[in-house]
Formats: sequence, C-alpha cells, structure tokens
Amino acid sequence: MAAVLGVEINGFVELAAPAFGPPDGPGAVLLIMPFLICFGGPFALVASLLLVLPTLSAARWAGARFTGRDVWWWVPVIASVVAAAGAAALGASRHLGPGPSALGWLVAAVLLTAAALVARRTALRGGRIRHVLGWGTVVAVAVFAIGAGAFATGLATEYRPPRVDTAVLSGSWADGEGGMLRLAADGTAHADGLTDHHSADADDAEPTAAKYRCSGRGTWSYGAGDSTTWDQRVRIRIEGCPGLDHPDGWRIGGTPDRLELGSEYGELDAPDWYALTRR
Repeated sequence: MAAVLGVEINGFVELAAPAFGPPDGPGAVLLIMPFLICFGGPFALVASLLLVLPTLSAARWAGARFTGRDVWWWVPVIASVVAAAGAAALGASRHLGPGPSALGWLVAAVLLTAAALVARRTALRGGRIRHVLGWGTVVAVAVFAIGAGAFATGLATEYRPPRVDTAVLSGSWADGEGGMLRLAADGTAHADGLTDHHSADADDAEPTAAKYRCSGRGTWSYGAGDSTTWDQRVRIRIEGCPGLDHPDGWRIGGTPDRLELGSEYGELDAPDWYALTRR
C-alpha cells in the first residue's frame, strides 16, 4: 500500500514538473498493480522481518527502558535512526550529495514509521488485513481526490513545454560539461565538444569519456508538430557527430525563461536525457 501511494503521489508531482515527454500521471499505479502483487508481496514480507518488526521491538524496548511504558512515539524515533543509518550507508556507497541523502532519509523514515505503527496496532488490536487494505484504499482515494482537486482549481498547473519557433531556438546551447551547440537562424549548426551518449553508454563503450565528445558543422530544423507542444521536435545533423541525429529528434523542455533541448538515450522504458540549456 505504501508503494501504491508513492506511485500515486509521484504521478501528481510529475504532472507539474518540467519534462521532455508527457508523464504517465497517477494512473500509472493501475499499470504496475500486477507487478506490485507478484513481486511487492514477497518484498514486503522480507522487509517486515528485517526492518519493521525489529524497529517495533526496539521501540518497545526503548519505551520500557526510558519511559517505563510502551508509547507509540518511540516508533518514529527509532525509525528515524534506522533510516538515517541506511541513508548514510547508501549515500557513502553511491557518493550521493547531502540533498539526495536527506530526501532518502525522510522517505525511508516515513515509510518505516507508517509500517511499524500498523504492526504495533495489529499486535494490540488485530485485524491486520482489514486495517491495512481498508485504510490504505481510503487514503489512496483521498490522495487522488486532493491531487485532482488541486489541478482542477488551479492550485497546481499541469506542465506543458513552451511553444517555440526558429527565432527562439537560434543561439547558443550548453550541456553543462563544456559542450556547446550553436544554432544559426539560417539553419546551420556548429557543435563543440558535445557528447555522443548513444556510443558512450553502449555496453562495449570505453571508460574514457573524452573519446565520445565530438565537434563539427551541420544543419538543423524545427518542426512544430501536429497538435500539442509535446510534439515539437528539433532535428540536428552534424558531420562527425552521428549520435546527435536521434531518429525521434530533440525535444523541447524547460520553461520560457530557461529553455532546454533533450535527446533520449539508454533504455526505452526508462530513458536518460542528454539536456542542453539555452544560454
């Protein structure tokens, strides 16, 4: 149920966040339900044995040791400590910054606290399945109603790529890693140190990143698309940089005051994006 709520909330967040492609939205939870049922159940049982029940036991021990009785607020205290240890270990192994590590700690602490409180209530009153599924469904419906209401009333705005034209696109674009792309109004293009991610991220790619940087001259064009601003495409052809000529073209993203061009690479179901920002 926590996974369902997480996907649902993330779907609403994605609706408002700038992106290069239309998001799945909160309805994606319906698509992953078979996955959650088949794989989420066993994972939840393992997590209960290794994390939830030990957290609850530690909270009961701390309550008996320091307050003389079992009180519920020891659960979030212990869960926060456990989540902090996990976030620190993950951050150190993956070299994450303080921001991602803090966010990971907060999410883990909230999820572990909720699961341990449910386990505590079950131990005291019973009704595990009815309690989890019943209240989980109520919360899921409430989250959907609140999210839909926020967008319907204008409190939140669904993101759409800004409408552009050749005049707006003409100029310099930077990848943030020293690479530059210059698009001229006459349709000519000049690349300087851009990265061919299609080759750099291949299975047989060499570890030297500089090998996959390319420079050259070529052409570019803009297509407005058929219906929405999601359909806008920029076609870039640079001699010596075949990886920049993506079959689907470069997509428009960002905001009117900070435009971005994005080229998709990697896995089809979970692509990465090579982004250039208008300077």
